[in-house]
Amino acid sequence: MAFVDQRGAPRTRLWLPTRVYTNTAEVVGVSHDVSETGVHLLLAAHVASGTRVRLAFEVPGDSARTLEASGLVVHHAPNLVDPGGLWRHRAGVLLDEPMGEFRRLIEELAGASTFYRPPRGA
Repeated sequence: MAFVDQRGAPRTRLWLPTRVYTNTAEVVGVSHDVSETGVHLLLAAHVASGTRVRLAFEVPGDSARTLEASGLVVHHAPNLVDPGGLWRHRAGVLLDEPMGEFRRLIEELAGASTFYRPPRGA
């Protein structure tokens, strides 16, 4: 059976410190990749599929700020790349509202980076 990508929007790699709030816990993590409609997280603790969450993404820099969102955990799995490390869990969150802020943030960070250069002709 072939893999079918069900993402609603293209993803971009973006590592941001993230706090995940459930009704009963606060879990620390980092975003792994983001789109306007969803986010893939690496987490220090298990957050079950079907859990409603509130997310706080810490944006570093001279004008440090926090982006907030809410959504539904649509998948969870152990992080097989780092099973004994801090980020032992992976989770996918479908956002309740599209986050255009992610696209603007990616463009802002790419423009400020001395390491990122768009491919020629892009």
